[in-house]
Amino acid sequence: MASPLLETIARTRVARFSELKPFSLAFVDSLLPEGRKKNLKVIGRGVVENADMQPPITEDHGFTISYIVVPPGGGAGLHAHKTAEVFIPISGPVHVLIGDDKEELVLQPLDVISVPTGVMRGFRNHGEHELTMLALVGGHTGGGSVTWHDEVLSRAATESGLAVDEKGNLKRLPNFKMPEDVEGSVL
Repeated sequence: MASPLLETIARTRVARFSELKPFSLAFVDSLLPEGRKKNLKVIGRGVVENADMQPPITEDHGFTISYIVVPPGGGAGLHAHKTAEVFIPISGPVHVLIGDDKEELVLQPLDVISVPTGVMRGFRNHGEHELTMLALVGGHTGGGSVTWHDEVLSRAATESGLAVDEKGNLKRLPNFKMPEDVEGSVL
């Protein structure tokens, strides 16, 4: 029989990958072709634009951890945070975009990059297979809301009908249409 301590830890501090809820409509860039991905929150709410995204480990750790599953051609648009962000590709290479000029750095599986505070960053899966990455964001609130590059915000509004409100939450524009293949999200 398990002790009360072990039972509590198993219930509140264990996240089973197979039980994580994927969100493919997590951020304003999520419906752009190069922004397609599934976000799986693990520890801390952190940076979220979809209020439905909740991690299984909710206690504030001073950082957030998520898995990101990226299909071929998918990734994340240029954005910045008020804290550093760490990317670790697990199952394949990822192309990390740095700065407004989108300079590119390729990380191989288990390589690590720590992108400094305020620096624009994004990433792409140029491979032929789905890629899983680990992402960590510092700070008790995950660095607050995302600061998106103007090009990402403009394209998201025009092409997908998504925007971000003044509180950093996703909002539908009149031209929004929910794609059928979106997982884990009701907006």
